This record gives sequence, C-alpha cells and structure tokens, in this order.
Amino acid sequence: MSFVRKIKRGNSVYYAEVENKRVGGKVVQRHIRYLGKDPNAPHAPPKKAEINDVGFSYLATMLMQKALTANDVFEFLEDQGIMVSREELEKIGLFYDFGKKTFSVYLSYQKTSKRKPAAGDAGSR
Repeated sequence: MSFVRKIKRGNSVYYAEVENKRVGGKVVQRHIRYLGKDPNAPHAPPKKAEINDVGFSYLATMLMQKALTANDVFEFLEDQGIMVSREELEKIGLFYDFGKKTFSVYLSYQKTSKRKPAAGDAGSR
C-alpha cells in the first residue's frame, strides 16, 4: 500500500508517493511518483508514454510525410490510451530504446512560469 511522503529541502516542502516493501528481511522504500509542492493539486499530464510497434511506425511515417493534423495526432494518442492536455502540448518526440527495445513518445508542454519579467527584460533584443 502506498502513502504520501513529505520531503523537506531547505525552506521548501515536496511530496512523493512511496511504497514500503520487505525484501530479504529489510524494508525497502520504492518511489512511485513525484507529487510536487501540493499533493492535492491535479497531476500533470504524462511526459513519456510507451506505444506499440504498429502505432509507432504509423505515427513516424505519417509525421515524416506531414500527413497528420494536430487533431489527428491528439486522436492517435488518445486511442493509444495517452491522455494529453491539448492546450498546453507544444511538441512531441518519438524515441526507441535499444536496450529495452521499446518505443516511446515524449510530450513537451509549454512552460507555465509564474516568474514576472523584470522591467528591462521586455524587448531587450
């Protein structure tokens, strides 16, 4: 059974979902996922998802031929069981892991920085 662990780093507090297991007579803690600074906030969409061989080849071929619209890509990802935030998704990347022999889709989202630009930053170029 998993639980939420509070991790203090300096003045900040972070949360992670962890699980304890007994392995070889010792208790080992396994990290399940990072929850950020607020464990009750809605979780971010996935940044990496594995897809099957046929889906990978279809997506790669159609992207190289520039035959897919953005909606086609979103529908394909949802058909594969990958839920994405359409408004925030900026780009995707296709990867093959030689060691594991798996295909993956990496999802890059727009940065939602809360930092306000300094007065001199606007139009400095």
